Amino acid sequence: MMDILSRTFITFFAIYGLTQLIRDIVLLFAKGRSSPKATVVVKVLNAEESLEAVIRSLVWKTIAFTDGSFMPDILIVDMGSSDSTEQIAQRLCKNYSFISYTTKEIYEKIKSKEK
Repeated sequence: MMDILSRTFITFFAIYGLTQLIRDIVLLFAKGRSSPKATVVVKVLNAEESLEAVIRSLVWKTIAFTDGSFMPDILIVDMGSSDSTEQIAQRLCKNYSFISYTTKEIYEKIKSKEK
């Protein structure tokens, strides 16, 4: 019984290791190619309590999901906040080069030009 159990575990970890090796090789070659660009638009209104946590969660989940091989641009659109949302967003922009901040008015102008 123990022999079967130990062989099962060894087989499982051997297969797991092999799949991880194949995945790493594929990612190694894929990193040389240019990644498609994407922008995540996060609209906020008086979000001083949650903005930083939401953005950092988005960043870390993207890193975990893509093994750090892809990071979309993040655009924070302030829909007219009256709290410290703008200051928090500006600080995030300084910490991460792929995060940008804009106001609702500027975002609407950009959207209307794209149509």
